[in-house]
Amino acid sequence: MSLGLNILYFAPCELYEGLGGSARLENMTSIFQQLGLKIRLISYITKEKFKVKHEKINNLLSMTKIYVSRSSPKLIKALVIPVLLLYGLKYVKKSEIIFAHAPGIMTGFPAMILARLFNKPLIIDHMDVKDPDTPRIIYDMVLRYSTAVFTISHYLEEEVKRKFKKKAIYVPIFIDTTLFQKNDLERKKIRKNLGIRDKDILIGYVGSFWYVEGVPVLLKAFKSLIKKYENIRLIVIGRMNVQSDNIPLLIEKLSLRKNAILIPQQPRKLIPNYLSACEILCSPKIDCEINRAANPVKVIEYLAIGLPVVCSAVGGIVDAIKDGFNGLLVKPGDIKDLEEKLEWIILNPEQAKEMGKNGRKTVIENYSSNSIETKIKQALIKIRDITKDAL
Repeated sequence: MSLGLNILYFAPCELYEGLGGSARLENMTSIFQQLGLKIRLISYITKEKFKVKHEKINNLLSMTKIYVSRSSPKLIKALVIPVLLLYGLKYVKKSEIIFAHAPGIMTGFPAMILARLFNKPLIIDHMDVKDPDTPRIIYDMVLRYSTAVFTISHYLEEEVKRKFKKKAIYVPIFIDTTLFQKNDLERKKIRKNLGIRDKDILIGYVGSFWYVEGVPVLLKAFKSLIKKYENIRLIVIGRMNVQSDNIPLLIEKLSLRKNAILIPQQPRKLIPNYLSACEILCSPKIDCEINRAANPVKVIEYLAIGLPVVCSAVGGIVDAIKDGFNGLLVKPGDIKDLEEKLEWIILNPEQAKEMGKNGRKTVIENYSSNSIETKIKQALIKIRDITKDAL
């Protein structure tokens, strides 16, 4: 049943970029379209010099993208808020619901202003801890004046409940399991292109090189493993940002050029193919508040492929992975523990294969678009009905 609603959606990233928040944005807009919602997406993107670009994707999704240089001073970036409001004003009257990707100053704040001015319900999709650019007073104000707050992790759910108990709705990370599944044909192609032999055991990591991801922990554990297993290889797919570990330099320092393959960030639609080429998938996140609040989409994507995974026991990962059943958990930052868990999978391929099957089943039942769609639909119907009653 189509809900027939118009949604004004504010986001701090670009649709189809492929990582983290962009993956959530892609999956959420996909669900909205399946429910028959018409979306006007206004995105604030820090990439290049200032410009505004409009794009119509289809009959249900149109975008306004506002670009500003990463190197711009904070004051200049803050001046984009009136631009966000200006374009929001253009579409708000025709929108039944305002939706904002995080309670930040560049998304939740303009969404809250418009919601208050035009008496529209506001939903915040709460995905992360407070960003450093958003003052606490604004962060709390956005949550206070929201109608509902979707939270991707129980950590964030508890944060909202402490102050605004009735607003929190747990909506975990979810993915399209028809896209994220093992592809044996693409597996063969990629392994051939990368020079990976049939007997080689390929360990895979996909994501950013941001320091919280803990990629150096994986590289150091892998360094120890290759002393015992000459047929193991490592593929690291991602990109650097201002807070990144210098992964290319570390690969050189650890003398891993012959065993580790470094590949730049790939379009999201190609990620399942690279994951399919592996035998083991790994997320070695460190322990920090950012990761405690997170429910990383990469881990759900790993599990969906149906391969054994080894991931740090932090944040939403411990909700998705039951140690020994659908994956292995390691102590964050513990190189030796990670090495031992990776080695266990190498030495126990049949048991590891069963864990992989359980991982995909877990995603289909709890983290697939189909499993989450009903929850989102019920929340939207409730908000719509409450709004109608108030009017």
